[in-house]
Amino acid sequence: MTSPPEPAALQPPPQRPPPQRGLSSPRVWVASTYFAEGFPYSVVHSLSEVLFKELGASLSTIGLTSLFHLPWNLKFLWGPLLDGFGTKRRWLVLCELALVALVLLLAFASSMSAALLLAGGVFTLVAIVAATHDIAIDGYYLEALDPKAQSAYVGFRATAYKLAMLLVQGPLILLAAASGWPVAFVAAAAVLALLLAYHQRFLPRVETATRPLTDLPRLIARPRVLLGIVGLTVSLVAIRTALASGTWQAMRADALVRVPWLVHLDAAGLSSLGLLSALVLGLAFLGRLKRRLARSESFYAAAFVDFLAQPRVHRILAFVILFRTGESFLLKMRYPFLRDIGMSMEEYGVASGTIGLIASFAGTLLGGWLISRDGLRRWIWPLVLAQNVPNLAFMGLSASATAAAPPGLPLLTSVIAIESFGSGLGTAALMVYLMRCCRPPFKAAHMAIVTALMSVSFTIAGVMSGVLAEALGFTHYFALSFVASLPGMLLLPFVPYVDGTTAADTVSPSGDR
Repeated sequence: MTSPPEPAALQPPPQRPPPQRGLSSPRVWVASTYFAEGFPYSVVHSLSEVLFKELGASLSTIGLTSLFHLPWNLKFLWGPLLDGFGTKRRWLVLCELALVALVLLLAFASSMSAALLLAGGVFTLVAIVAATHDIAIDGYYLEALDPKAQSAYVGFRATAYKLAMLLVQGPLILLAAASGWPVAFVAAAAVLALLLAYHQRFLPRVETATRPLTDLPRLIARPRVLLGIVGLTVSLVAIRTALASGTWQAMRADALVRVPWLVHLDAAGLSSLGLLSALVLGLAFLGRLKRRLARSESFYAAAFVDFLAQPRVHRILAFVILFRTGESFLLKMRYPFLRDIGMSMEEYGVASGTIGLIASFAGTLLGGWLISRDGLRRWIWPLVLAQNVPNLAFMGLSASATAAAPPGLPLLTSVIAIESFGSGLGTAALMVYLMRCCRPPFKAAHMAIVTALMSVSFTIAGVMSGVLAEALGFTHYFALSFVASLPGMLLLPFVPYVDGTTAADTVSPSGDR
C-alpha cells in the first residue's frame, strides 16, 4: 500500500457543478437526502423504545435504548475516514444499502423468540451505519453546493428531516400496531430502498476520490488500528454490560437520591463533554500537535489539527456551544411549565406538534432564504434575537398567570408558535454558520465535530434545568434562560465567518488554502 499523502495533497480536485434540472435538481436531492437522514435516526430512537416496551422489556432496559444515540455523538471519531477514502456519494449509497438490509433483519428479529436480544444488536448496527450515513450526507451537501446555495436550502434540509421523523412516529407506529412489527419494518425498508434507488440513479457525481474506498480495509488491517478498534469495542461492550447490571442500577438509584440532577447526565451528554474537553486540550497543545503533524503522514490527525488551526477557533468553539444555550434551558422546562398553568396534554400536542412544527418549518425556510439573498452578516442579529427573545414571553406568561385566571389557549398557542418560528430562524443561522466552519479537504470531519459540539448546551441545560426551576420558580427561571443566551450574542461581533468568508478562505497548518 502506498503511504497516505501529506495533508496538503488531500485537496480534492475542483468539483463539477451538479445538474440543476429535473430529478437531479438540488431541490429534490436535498429533500431526499435529509429525509433519508432523519428516517433511520427516528427508526432507532422512536421505534426502539416502543418495540422494547411491547416485547416486555423492563424500564431499566428501555432506558438503555438511549445508548443507541452514542454513534451520533461519537461520529466525529470516524468522520475523517469519509474524507480520506472514496466519495461522500459512494459512502451515502453504501450506507443506504446496508440500512435496507439491517432494517429487513429487524423485521426478522422482531418475530423471533429471542427478539429483544437480537433487536438490540441490530439496532446498534443500524445506529452506527445511520450515523455514518449522516456524515456522508452532510459532507456531500458541502461538496455539491456553493455557500450561497447551502444557505438557500437550509430550510429544505430541516423540513425533510422532520417530515421523516413524523412518518416514523406516526404512520409507521400505527402500522406496527395494526399489522405487526415485521410488516412495519418491511415497510421501513421499502422506504429506504426507494431512496437508495433514487440516489443511485439521480444523485449528481460532484467529487473525485482522493483515494479509492478499497484502500480502507488495508488501513483498518494495520495492527495499531485494529488494536484501537478492538479496545473501543470492548470498552463500549463493558460499559453497556455494566449499565445493565443490577449493581449499577442500585448505585445509580442511590446516587440519584443524593444528587437528583445526575438523571439528566446520560452517556450521550458525557461524550459531548468529552469531545469539548479533548478540543480544549488540543488547543492548549496546538503548537506541539502541528509539529508532530509535520512529521506525520496521518490524514486522520490532520483533520482535527486542521480544524483547531482555524483563526480564532476558541471563539468558534465558544459560539457553537453557547448559541443555543438560552433555547436549551427554555425547551427543557417548556412542557412542565405549560402543564402547571393549565394546558392539557392534548392541547400541548396540537399546539407544539402541529402549529409549532409548521411555524418551525416556516422559520427555517425563511431564515435560509434571507441569508441566501442578503448574506449572514445582514441577518445574523435579527435571527438570533428572534430565537432568544421569546424566552421573555414565557417569563411574562409565568409572571401573569394565576390559578384564578390562567392564560387562555389562544395565547398559549400563539406563544408556542412564536417561539417555534424564532427557533426555526435561529436554526437556519446556526446551520449556515456551522457549514462555514468546515475546511476542505476535511468538510465531513469538521461538520461531524461542530454538530457534536452543538449538543453540549443541551447537556448543560438538562443537568441544571430542573434544579434551577425548583430553586427560582418559573418566572425567574425563564428570565435566567434569556440571560443564558447573552454570552452567545455578545460573541457575535468577534467570531469569524459572519462576514461572508468561510474556513475554506483560511490557511491550513501546511500553509495551503
